[in-house]
Amino acid sequence: MKPNLAILRPALAAALLALATLPAAAHPHVWVTAKAEIAYADGKVVAVRNVWTFDAAYTAFVTQGLDANKDGKLTPDELQTLATENTGNLAEFGYFTKLKVGGKEQAFADPVEPRMAMEGDSLTLSFRLPLKTPPSQGRGVLALEVYDPTYFVFFGLSEAPDAATLVGAPA
Repeated sequence: MKPNLAILRPALAAALLALATLPAAAHPHVWVTAKAEIAYADGKVVAVRNVWTFDAAYTAFVTQGLDANKDGKLTPDELQTLATENTGNLAEFGYFTKLKVGGKEQAFADPVEPRMAMEGDSLTLSFRLPLKTPPSQGRGVLALEVYDPTYFVFFGLSEAPDAATLVGAPA
């Protein structure tokens, strides 16, 4: 006995339409190995320094044509314009960085000290995000998040011992 296709077609069409309305699953296009440094001064949290090492594919793409002296090596000087532009462009994404002190999200001032350097086949970007109003941490919890909510960029914490450090933190 054959199934009645006249009855199955509407059900199949409805199922396909329902599946078509589901959001597409996001997947990353750029992979970053992240390190972070929390800086303190006078007992207050004053800045976050991000150090991001990009995957080899993104590095190859973004550095095309930047070797000004054609020596086959990209120097920090040759990469400085890219570092400044990229850091400035991160503003619209909140620098992919959130810092909470005592449960309160902190606002960042404009980034400073943007730098780029080649480390093997990978490009590393570093920049410092000063806090607009440095808070006293006291005994409150400090939480740092570095991520892209759209998942276009995947951030993974470095496995190095210096992946997350405190500089000048009170004892």
